[in-house]
Amino acid sequence: MSNPTHTAFSIAKEIQATIEGPGDLACTGIASLSGAREGDLTFMVNPKYAKRWSTSSATIGIVQRGVLVEGHDDSTRALLRVDNPELAMATCLELFKTHRDIPEVGIHPSAIIDPSATIGHGVRIGSGVVVGADAIVGDNVSLLPHVFIGHDVTIGSGSELRSGVSVEHDCVVGTNCILYANVSIGTDGFGYCPAADMSGLVKLEHIGNVVIGDNVEIGSNSCVDRGKFASTSIGNGTKIDNLVQIGHNVSIGENCVFASGTGLGGSVQIGNWVQIAAQVGIAPHCKVGNGAKIGAKSGVMNDIPAGEAWLGVPACKMKDMLRQWVTTRKMPKILAQFGKSEKQ
Repeated sequence: MSNPTHTAFSIAKEIQATIEGPGDLACTGIASLSGAREGDLTFMVNPKYAKRWSTSSATIGIVQRGVLVEGHDDSTRALLRVDNPELAMATCLELFKTHRDIPEVGIHPSAIIDPSATIGHGVRIGSGVVVGADAIVGDNVSLLPHVFIGHDVTIGSGSELRSGVSVEHDCVVGTNCILYANVSIGTDGFGYCPAADMSGLVKLEHIGNVVIGDNVEIGSNSCVDRGKFASTSIGNGTKIDNLVQIGHNVSIGENCVFASGTGLGGSVQIGNWVQIAAQVGIAPHCKVGNGAKIGAKSGVMNDIPAGEAWLGVPACKMKDMLRQWVTTRKMPKILAQFGKSEKQ
């Protein structure tokens, strides 16, 4: 499907921008500064990108108010100045979003819906979907092909579960959530103990569930284990990337962001507005305070206070870890100088 055509003026109106240049310039797409062609809209999210505007082929650029943009010709191109380029980008991407495959309103003939399930109005249920006994599917929910909903599950209104998602028994998904392809919610946690005679491992049953708040997104192939005794919980507004593992009885606050490859051990507690970069591992029972940040590939083995940035293996305060890395890089030179002094 081709993108709709907008103009510099119509986009400026949507994002409440001031225009430097012609308002009637047509915009037919969105691209990066380096990949843009004539007619494209691009973004300069910080001053360093503004320096590349003169070499870009983009017709329209969004930039923060007050940032100097050298080489701008306001007779042939337009700058749209805004308070927050990233928020402006979100609005523009919405304008140009493409059509996705989604079932028609109604229930596909191949779907299996238990008679005791409650199905809301305006639902879209695709082929091969299974909805178990006493499950509740809210209004305007979309279940794409081959979604599995276990017994006594609740799916809040407006949520969308992409192909292959599994939500096992007794779990709760809030309103306006998106679970991407092959997400698994409510599998047993990883819990075993040695048998009395040491003949093998005894499985610990997990009798809790998973409770997911509103406006949560969970990326493809991520897993959220059910609690051993109570709930594994994810707070409102939290966004989780692909291939993330959330262990049993983990508690995650509101508006957190987790990047791909992160793994949280059992009973980890995460505050609100926490940012976790890619491939972070957090040991069981650790606590991470509100607003904390954890750098990529870190191994967290201790509690992290609110507002602090940590990095490394084992993770510590980011500034301390950076000092360690600098010292390590200097070590060969230091040792060489020490050896020279010893000889002298």
